[in-house]
Amino acid sequence: MSNRALLPYGDNISAPPIELPDTELFHTERGSIARNYFDNKLELLNEEYRRLVKLAKTNELLYNAKYNFVPRVGQTYHLYRTKKGEIILSLIEPDQWNQEFLGSYTFTADSVWVEYDETQSKDIST
Repeated sequence: MSNRALLPYGDNISAPPIELPDTELFHTERGSIARNYFDNKLELLNEEYRRLVKLAKTNELLYNAKYNFVPRVGQTYHLYRTKKGEIILSLIEPDQWNQEFLGSYTFTADSVWVEYDETQSKDIST
């Protein structure tokens, strides 16, 4: 024998009606949150793609530059455009050579050239 008063729903016609929760509000709110999540992920992927395209173009420029040495991993080199329009990779510091300076780059163990970031360099004089 069951206790009808403990049932979570009415068991006869005179019982209060069962009202379903408003699921439309749930779908709208959660759908918006999910859409924002995927939009943010897509933007991050697009940003990474743009960064990789820029890196690939930079590496193409550096690998096509003229230089007379074998680059060493971890070494920073400087890229110049000569007055004749040639692109040259050099160890000469920008303040020591009167050529158009295009940037400084470090050669990595992955054989990829990355733009030199002075903020990450270590100052051994301190």
